[in-house]
Amino acid sequence: IIEENAGRDPSILNGGLGLISPIYWILVLAFATAVEFRSEYIKSVAKENDKTWMLTGSWVPGDLGFDPLGLYNSLGESERGKYLQETAEIKNGRLAMCAIVVFVLEEAITGRAVTEITPIFFEPFPKVVEDLMFSSPPIPMFEQ
Repeated sequence: IIEENAGRDPSILNGGLGLISPIYWILVLAFATAVEFRSEYIKSVAKENDKTWMLTGSWVPGDLGFDPLGLYNSLGESERGKYLQETAEIKNGRLAMCAIVVFVLEEAITGRAVTEITPIFFEPFPKVVEDLMFSSPPIPMFEQ
């Protein structure tokens, strides 16, 4: 798909969304619907068990109970630690959304693939460090 779209990611601005199978879009919609139904079910159970759920925080939007790595309590099991983790997730999610919008805009404005515009982001990190180390000039105080 990317090759057929001149190396650019399929998006509304770049075109190419028609190249993606309708079956994919149906599966994405079905998955999103299932997640929303699950969220509403968890919310309804919390409302039944705790009539003051909005005040006590017994239900938090987006908390589906899915945490296979146990990262939710990584900043502490206290309410403060959970609040910090939730805030970090929200801020990182917003930053990621801004980054992908910038990538799409770069491709739409320049007409080139983002991998051509900013190749440093698409190389393995050790390779980037190696290139920077060997391409920089020597430090004058260590020259012979």
